[in-house]
Amino acid sequence: CFQMPVALLSSTFLSNLPSLHHFSNQDSIPHIALLASGGGQRAAVGLVGFLYQMEKEGLLDTLLYLGGVSGSTWSMSSLYSDPQWSTNMDRAVSRLSGPGVELEQVLAWLGDRAKEEHFSLADIWAVLTSAVIMKQMDLRHLSDEASRNATNPYPIYSAIEKKCFSDGPIEGKWFEVSPHEAGFTEMGVFVETSLLGSKFQSGELLEVTPEMDMVRLQGVCLQVEQSALLESKSLEERKSIFQQWSLELLAAVETWSQSLEDGAFKTHGQCKHPNWSILLTTDAFHLRDLNEMEMPLFNVFPPVSLLTKQVLPLILKWEWGTTKNFLYQYQGLTIPPCLQSKEKLHLVDAGLLINVAYPPFLGDKRDIDLMIAPEFSAGNMFEVLLPLTTTTKGKRTPQM
Repeated sequence: CFQMPVALLSSTFLSNLPSLHHFSNQDSIPHIALLASGGGQRAAVGLVGFLYQMEKEGLLDTLLYLGGVSGSTWSMSSLYSDPQWSTNMDRAVSRLSGPGVELEQVLAWLGDRAKEEHFSLADIWAVLTSAVIMKQMDLRHLSDEASRNATNPYPIYSAIEKKCFSDGPIEGKWFEVSPHEAGFTEMGVFVETSLLGSKFQSGELLEVTPEMDMVRLQGVCLQVEQSALLESKSLEERKSIFQQWSLELLAAVETWSQSLEDGAFKTHGQCKHPNWSILLTTDAFHLRDLNEMEMPLFNVFPPVSLLTKQVLPLILKWEWGTTKNFLYQYQGLTIPPCLQSKEKLHLVDAGLLINVAYPPFLGDKRDIDLMIAPEFSAGNMFEVLLPLTTTTKGKRTPQM
């Protein structure tokens, strides 16, 4: 399934570099991958700046693949919403400095998600990342990219499976998602991207679930893994953290609403909400109290009531997202127990394992000749190379 985009991108490379006569055919064209590191908002903005300068230097057309983890995937998702982004990086840069997403649009998306079975903090994380940092709500599907003209580098998003990351073999850890397929890199086991999240058992498709949009994909597959932070905490410690997060959430909603120039919320933007402190009392931990509260904000803008009542219980329970496991009870291959016995996958930030998406680009599958790996994280820029001693053993390793 990768032969078509690779061939089309190679043709683009040849047409854009007519002076390089020694690249006489597609077989002689070097396969170059840009692998952006994680690093939160710094990585998201840094990748846009890096690609912007590559375009100005006439180098962006040489990229065959673009891979990312953690924060860099935020900007990848935003970039690919424009079918021609690689030919006009000015649009991507201007979007970052432009107006944010309207609060009503965010609340409408969350309202739809809240009606679904697996609504979780991953959805909250995803929508805030999209709306606040990337200034965009991308509702397209990743599989749509498979049928587009190949003018942009082929995108590959990475995550890791939490259970296998904790106590499973290396083969069950790294998970990649591309426009064509999603699955485990080391095992070479994949499902069509449009079916990621559908119900499988013993290799049989039992129920097709509508493909998740790019906002939710960021939440389910690319969420920052914070659940381990509270797993060992006592209930009292959770309550303390809950109170802090609640205050920050409510303050963020108020600040965001007051910054909007238009919309239903602006009408009430100057009203004060002294009763917000009620949410931070011990009684607020009883979910029935949330439903019984009467607050000025709830009365003037009911969607915020929905947001608050849905989000605060999720913070208390610390529920992060999962997706259905297409390898559940699969018997055809040697599947690690951490995958075969679980009905759901818990995909989390790949930066916990390696903060650069090296694994999908090693070996013969994509036949990479050169990897460009800009480092945007706050740590030692060479520390990401240490885990590669295990990952690259016995594999073809391209130049870096």
